[in-house]
Amino acid sequence: MLPFLNAESENSKKYTIAFRGLNYGEGWQDGELSDCKNLGSHMFPSMAQSFGRSLRGEYTDARTLFVKDGLFVVAGGKLYYNDAEVGAVSHGARMAAVGNYVVIFPDKKAYNVETGEFSDMGVHLTVSNATFTDSAISVQAGGLSAFKAGDGVTIEGCAEHPENNKTAIVRSVTDNTLTFYENTFTAGQQAGYITISRDIPDLEHICESNYRLWGTMGNTIYGSKYGDPFNFQVFDGLSGDSYTIDVATEGDFTGCIAFGNTVCFFKENTLHKLYGTKPSNFQLVTTQVNGVKEDSERSMCVINETLYYLGVHGVYAYTGSVPELISPNFGGRMYRYGCAASDGERYYISMCRPYDMTWGLYVYDIRRNIWLKEDDTQYVDIAFCDGCIYLLSEDGKLERVDPTGIQSEIEWSATFCPFHETVNERKGYSKFHMRLELGVNAWVAVEIRRDTDTKWEEVYQTHADYTLEGALSGLKDRRTVSLPILPARCDSVEIRLRGKGECILRTFIREFFVGSDV
Repeated sequence: MLPFLNAESENSKKYTIAFRGLNYGEGWQDGELSDCKNLGSHMFPSMAQSFGRSLRGEYTDARTLFVKDGLFVVAGGKLYYNDAEVGAVSHGARMAAVGNYVVIFPDKKAYNVETGEFSDMGVHLTVSNATFTDSAISVQAGGLSAFKAGDGVTIEGCAEHPENNKTAIVRSVTDNTLTFYENTFTAGQQAGYITISRDIPDLEHICESNYRLWGTMGNTIYGSKYGDPFNFQVFDGLSGDSYTIDVATEGDFTGCIAFGNTVCFFKENTLHKLYGTKPSNFQLVTTQVNGVKEDSERSMCVINETLYYLGVHGVYAYTGSVPELISPNFGGRMYRYGCAASDGERYYISMCRPYDMTWGLYVYDIRRNIWLKEDDTQYVDIAFCDGCIYLLSEDGKLERVDPTGIQSEIEWSATFCPFHETVNERKGYSKFHMRLELGVNAWVAVEIRRDTDTKWEEVYQTHADYTLEGALSGLKDRRTVSLPILPARCDSVEIRLRGKGECILRTFIREFFVGSDV
């Protein structure tokens, strides 16, 4: 008697109970995504939508966000502080705070958050008929009260006594007289015009550390006088003096930031790290590491004693030794023009793929090591203020990310990496099972694409089913659904979920049978 063969094949099941982040590369795990939109990791291991947003304002020619006892916005050639216009700036690309002052470069402007004063950082005064003594300069026309005691000023234009052309430190000020140390000048009358100035270097990258303003210009690092961001030429032999040092490494500086008790000055492949608290013990240590990408200075963000930034090969985490690449799941994708901020748990970064100029807002969950993408909007800056993330888009919209915000209008999608089920034979899918929780007015659809098909096929769609009492009480529509699928043999299958509104996916089960090799 011949053996009896059962024509029915037993179905197998694969369970996805942990929904992970993006993986644009190879070697993906079950539950990882090849693409997504408006997903958040706050419900991990379940899948959920990103936090809600609200529109906080609209601007023209938006440029910069900055936080110092409130929110600064630079847009349309104007500086706004807590929604009020406080001054005019031409660019306002870089800002830093020292004490009560917020400084804006390359405009070299300063705003005092306590007094509301908006002013130039430097002073440039042209005077005539100046009288020099060995320790003072006097003018009849006045105007010298623009300076203050402790300023390092540069005198130029002295023709009768050229040795008086120098930089010296002001000891006291009246409107008609600047007093210096004894034997600073050669006494005499200067009939022509001279200039007296407190100059500010054209700093390209700036930050604050230990109550000093730090910055770079060319291959030079500058540190301001202690507690005084308006003075870079005070060399009095004291611990509060200004500081300047040149470096000989190749390439341009790409950013600087205070990190712990040091200041980090980055180039794309170099880190200059400044140790010390005063000019007499400042020490600059240089290492060859993956630094900050050009035009991505604003991607730098310190979170829990770790510095995150966009570098040449992706996003890095730096704890003080060697930067670690934390975006290997991006595969070979390169990015630039990064700007970022953090709420303490998540790192929000907007960046661009240069080869096709496509933008994306990506969110990295620090604790869970998960990357997700929220949208394709081009954001020019991101900031964290009053417990919320603020996003300033290229079209001038200022949005606030609110963890308690309404999610009913959020459109979302999740495309899983192809499922091979670790089976070499061809397969046929017969059912999908999902455990869902749907908010009011939410809906979700399931689409599949087999092997090399180019079109997605929608196989299921469901909407939230609520009673009036349930909707008013805030209860979610909890359900387990089974989706019968028309069997079609394939080597792999892609699954995309998309929907609108609040949806929590707890589990996703695939039921399939195994066929032949061909």
